[in-house]
Amino acid sequence: MNDPFYTLAKKLRPELESFLGQRRLGAVADTITLLYSLPLSLLALAWLAAASDWGAVARDWRLFLLLAVFTYLFNRFSFFIITEIRAGGYANSEGALDGVVLWTAVLLFGPVGLWLDVAWNLFSFVRGLLQAAQSSARWNRARTFTATIAGNVLSTLVALQVYQGLGGALPLDGFSLLNLLAAMTAMLVQVVLQGLLNGGYIGYVVWGLRTVMHTSPAAAITFFAMAYGMPALANPFAILGAGLYIQDGLVMFLFDMIGLVLIALLARRLSLAAESSRQQSRQLEELEKLGRAILSAPPDASTLPAILEEYVPRMFAARGIAIWSEERGILTHYPPDWEVDLAPAWQWLHDKAEARCFLTSEPLPWQGGTAAHNAVVIAPVLHVERDHPIGGVYMDLQSLVLPWTRRSVQALVPAVQALAAQVASALHQAHVYHETLAMQKTVQELALARRIQDSFLPECLPEIDGWQVTAALEPARQISGDFYDFLTLPEGKIGLVIADVADKGLGPALYMALSRTLIRTFAEQYPDDPAAVLTAANQRILRDARANLFVTVFYGVLDPVSGQLTYANAGHTPPYLFSPNPGVQTLRNTGMPLGIDEESTWRQELVQMPPGGALLLYTDGVTDAQNSQGEFIDRQLIMDTAQGVVGQPVDAIRQAVLDAVHGFVGEAPRFDDITLVILGRDAG
Repeated sequence: MNDPFYTLAKKLRPELESFLGQRRLGAVADTITLLYSLPLSLLALAWLAAASDWGAVARDWRLFLLLAVFTYLFNRFSFFIITEIRAGGYANSEGALDGVVLWTAVLLFGPVGLWLDVAWNLFSFVRGLLQAAQSSARWNRARTFTATIAGNVLSTLVALQVYQGLGGALPLDGFSLLNLLAAMTAMLVQVVLQGLLNGGYIGYVVWGLRTVMHTSPAAAITFFAMAYGMPALANPFAILGAGLYIQDGLVMFLFDMIGLVLIALLARRLSLAAESSRQQSRQLEELEKLGRAILSAPPDASTLPAILEEYVPRMFAARGIAIWSEERGILTHYPPDWEVDLAPAWQWLHDKAEARCFLTSEPLPWQGGTAAHNAVVIAPVLHVERDHPIGGVYMDLQSLVLPWTRRSVQALVPAVQALAAQVASALHQAHVYHETLAMQKTVQELALARRIQDSFLPECLPEIDGWQVTAALEPARQISGDFYDFLTLPEGKIGLVIADVADKGLGPALYMALSRTLIRTFAEQYPDDPAAVLTAANQRILRDARANLFVTVFYGVLDPVSGQLTYANAGHTPPYLFSPNPGVQTLRNTGMPLGIDEESTWRQELVQMPPGGALLLYTDGVTDAQNSQGEFIDRQLIMDTAQGVVGQPVDAIRQAVLDAVHGFVGEAPRFDDITLVILGRDAG
């Protein structure tokens, strides 16, 4: 939009190009108003100097000094008008009853009494310049000073001309209807002229809100009406004060003025209480809205920055506010043109567990100096579970006419901490959500791995005349490190494999798949030599896999006709060979597990399977089963259970062993896979 005032102001203040929104609007208004109010203020001071009668001051200098004291007191007990003219944007003004002193001095001393107002405004201007942290604040102070001098001095001098033109006595000579009407008219003229002299500033702000900010200017118009009108309501009391001094002397005058001072003090206290209540109400309201918005937002916190940008600026009267997390970076930075280096502040905040606040007079510890700054509140965003900082909230408070004291800044801390807690809760919710998604994905992947692993197991059990075969595999987790296999070999022989990979989980399951494939491959090359199969598989495992795992394997070759079993045991739990006599033979290890030493070799043994006998192959999930008291199952229990049902179908043996293990474990969690392979020879 073509804004000639902005173009003009930018020539004097090039930094305006980096300003946005209300900050630019206010800065342009300050600059333009200073340009036209400066010559008016100089004109007003020149006129005042020419019209001043210092002889009147000399004749009653004690009263003049007393009025100076009252000027200080009324300005010391000023009240505040703070209005939100748009979402997150505040206009503020300081009002005082010093107009009563100004008009009292003018009515008693003439125009020279205006120097009291000039002196106070000059003092306030210099003090404000020394306290201003940014150039924008200094421009604002200069605009306020020149506009106040032009508005107060020039309008009052014109009003005095009207007063005298209506026949009012100067200095006031007592109560009379003529003096009263003339003074009231002059005061009205002063208020109107003040409005006109400040009309440029007011008009530009109203225009900018409507056309640039696209915001209704109604709140701003109400604010300006209150800011310029409310202090003037007390001015007629100056007529009473001056009249009391003329007719009844100093005592009655002091009684009147002290009463007005008490009223000013009450007005200040009320304005402070009202502003504090307004801030707390707004903070609670916006925190509630923010909480509802976070609850209804997607659980992944993808919309958290937008939610914070919508609600946080309205919570606090802040020049700028930033919220960030260590993992996600900046969540909100408002307004965009506000500049702050968060890196040193975040480094300082890393070991803090509560909010801290710093007044303008206190150095910021992360800056390491005494650079000027606004009041600052900084708070950590704490991890919901571990209670350590994972982010922060940094708030640069707006310079208002309401001074930021220790008490008023501390009053913001609960709301800032509540905001940080809501941000922490949203981030925690997002973390839990992502963990849940990852867990669901892992579960799906494990389910797929389980299906693939199941496909590695024999699809059906071999059918051998005169023999029975059964098997069972109960994984402790979703996937298993155990496996068993049946191999069809030349001359009608059958290969029996049972194995157990060290450790559990996906890695051992992959190791199991590799081991199964290699054993099957080398079993075809060495159909009558189980030891050679294990030797070849071991060498290939160590060459191809670098997983630092090992696998125990029992591999036997059965000749169904003769009943001979040739086997090699690579560190596996020794199988039991039961005969119906009764009797039991343990098929002990013939070498170490696969995957440990590439130079390892295995010997093989030969046993005879008796008619009516059974071979029980198992993994250590059977013999290492534990109950809830941490006790291990007795291997003798397994042997006795199996021996007691030898001669029955192998399915009965399998079920008896499983029942014995499950009965012993009870409700205790299972720590290892349970795998059984049972080979039985018919008695006939």
